[in-house]
Amino acid sequence: MDAVWPRWWSHEAEGSPSARAELRFSVARRLGIDPRSLFEEQEAPRFLWKGEARFKHLSGEGDLERAGITSFGRAIASILLGATTDPSVDISGRPARDLREEILASGRPYVDLKDLLSLCWGIGIPVVYLRVFPWPRKRMSAMTVRLANRWAILLAKDSEYPAQIAFYIAHELGHIGHSHIRNDEVIVDLEEENAPEEDDEEEGEADAFALELLTGYPEPIVLPDVESAPASGRGLAQVALAHAAELHIEPGTLALSFGHSTKDWATAVASLRLIYSEAKPAWLEVNRIALSQLDLEDLSLDTTAFVQAVLGNPEQ
Repeated sequence: MDAVWPRWWSHEAEGSPSARAELRFSVARRLGIDPRSLFEEQEAPRFLWKGEARFKHLSGEGDLERAGITSFGRAIASILLGATTDPSVDISGRPARDLREEILASGRPYVDLKDLLSLCWGIGIPVVYLRVFPWPRKRMSAMTVRLANRWAILLAKDSEYPAQIAFYIAHELGHIGHSHIRNDEVIVDLEEENAPEEDDEEEGEADAFALELLTGYPEPIVLPDVESAPASGRGLAQVALAHAAELHIEPGTLALSFGHSTKDWATAVASLRLIYSEAKPAWLEVNRIALSQLDLEDLSLDTTAFVQAVLGNPEQ
């Protein structure tokens, strides 16, 4: 992984025992690896954190993969929190409706992706999309890391439609709001595709929190009019755009609520292509805001370069 390689490394440094040692320490810090395991040639690298994470919707991920995801996430979160202003507000225990009412009271017509990013950064919760990941195959949608009494939200599953990413963030805020995450613990939300059905109370609470924050209802019901033509992507898009303001629900979120209620995800996703004027990867907006909010001057030049590599270049 090129991103974890320090910028100072060179062919000349390769001949220096002290430089090689510092290289091992630097790589270990960035990947969450026990540095001692990198000094023992016959030993495989050992990740520092294994049992501190709880994975939702597990489906065949091995111990090594889980340890790698957990350790990498904690290492990144620690760096991000070191460059983020200490929180002035703690949202743990606060109902979703309170957060929603505060956003709407500021004059916003509904709660959208930018509102959630503004909320998170405003209370000291960094939110970034990981453009570098320790495994080529990833099924993770998001993870929330708690270090002491601070949190970081790391996104992995991208989308061209803001409403889908807004739900991921709102869901992670649900874990925080319901105090699901103990000190120095990680919750990793994996995609539900091909995963076995599970009855997870925490996931249900986080979903309800997210839906109430975004729509005002913990279980919104959006159904087609039985007297109208069969639901179509174009028809759903027109209805969502027409009624978003009066319902105080972002049009894309309204369309996804239809998909959630009817399980007709094909129509819901088709409508998103018409609701948004252009399809654009959401990570661009997420990481553009992140880079504008992080106090990178508080980090070393080498660590700053690492963060920038992990977040990619959203200005391109």
